[in-house]
Amino acid sequence: AFKDSKRAIELGNLEVSRDFSDVRDVVAAYLRLLETDIAAPAYNVCSGIATSLLSVIEALNELAGYDIQVSINPDFIRSDEIKTLYGSPALLEATIGSYRKYVLSDTLAWMLAGK
Repeated sequence: AFKDSKRAIELGNLEVSRDFSDVRDVVAAYLRLLETDIAAPAYNVCSGIATSLLSVIEALNELAGYDIQVSINPDFIRSDEIKTLYGSPALLEATIGSYRKYVLSDTLAWMLAGK
């Protein structure tokens, strides 16, 4: 919506928090995993930080220079919604070291500036 300069958007529950990762960091983690001989059954490629969707909207408002009108659509709200969902990058970082270069504000600015 912000990318297209829309002034209104319909969303579900803004109070949920999720773990957001920049795709450039995810790709870096995948590449480094391919280069290592160490293997675990599964790795969490994640930031380890839970961020509310409301916080994301507020950050985008600031970056875009205007406040988007958010309407809550009850059809978008799940009754069994998990309020907070995030992962732990500890095993991944123990295997490949630090791989994250971007924080969420970097990612949002990059997305807004993209063509």
